[in-house]
Amino acid sequence: MDWINRLNNNAKVALGLVVAEKMYGAVTIDEPGYKVGRSALDNCWEWLEGGDITAEDLYNYIDSDDYMDVAELVIEEEGEQKQYAWYTVLDAVSYTIYQAYKKEKIKYVPQAIEIVDDETLKILIENANESSLFNVDHIREAQKFLLENHSSNTETSQSDPIKKELVMID
Repeated sequence: MDWINRLNNNAKVALGLVVAEKMYGAVTIDEPGYKVGRSALDNCWEWLEGGDITAEDLYNYIDSDDYMDVAELVIEEEGEQKQYAWYTVLDAVSYTIYQAYKKEKIKYVPQAIEIVDDETLKILIENANESSLFNVDHIREAQKFLLENHSSNTETSQSDPIKKELVMID
């Protein structure tokens, strides 16, 4: 998965989020925590698109005072397939937070984010591939699209429709 290193930072975030979106389909709207997960993903996309969201805002989705966050939902989930889905969301949100702190040039980040880097994104993809919830062809199509349009020698603008283009990949 060395091809990930050839993507710009926004494309890396988008890749993690699109994999999480595909996996999140295993969580139904009537399940406890669904709204938290949906809100976390939506706010990550909003941050990527230049919205007024900070790294700290996003961090509350993985470590909140009320314990109603994605990390807690991972722990509470008993079903293996849904655990895969929640872990993917957790990794995608954590990776987005990592990039948000980098972009904000925050030197000291929360301990949970200190261990996050591009390897987290690779693990996210490997775990998605191991589950029966994810079609590996999605990664191949996303890889092709991202390398052609969002390599590390290009910068993704805030108005770039990267989300729409990636989510449309089936």
